Amino acid sequence: MGPGLNELGSVSPIRVRRLTPEGQLRIVYTGHLLRASPEGIVLEAYWERPPLDLGYTVLEPADRFVEYFFPDHWFVIYEIHHHRDDQLKGWYCDIIYPPRISEDEIEIRDLALDLFVTPVGEVLILDEEEFEALGLRERDPGAYEAARSALQDLLKKVHQREPPFHQLPR
Repeated sequence: MGPGLNELGSVSPIRVRRLTPEGQLRIVYTGHLLRASPEGIVLEAYWERPPLDLGYTVLEPADRFVEYFFPDHWFVIYEIHHHRDDQLKGWYCDIIYPPRISEDEIEIRDLALDLFVTPVGEVLILDEEEFEALGLRERDPGAYEAARSALQDLLKKVHQREPPFHQLPR
């Protein structure tokens, strides 16, 4: 039985717990399983909070998120679709500690460093100062290097148009 699938083979909700870099609970929401494999879990969830203007996109109530979680990777990818017409708004990528995935829950611990990719392939690296302020370089050099490497892996995926970035124009 794969994550989120009950005995009847139907999809059950999966709770996602997002933690701060310090390990404090930031938000809990529910997604529904789209796909599961040894390589990763894909969920669908909807923005249930008030509008949030990030400066490069606005998250609005009922925007659809297709969320890619990878058990052995230091990132998660959120593909964001507009609530009115399902047009792609872009991909928000969080650099995280590898997620903890169980039958009915995914827990991620944010590392502050983020990447946003527009529908036309523009790339914005976000919150580098916040990431550096965590002090991982001194406190946990392995996590620091893994996070930096994860950012490079994401940039490579975008450049090479690997899924889910295969939707980008060439």
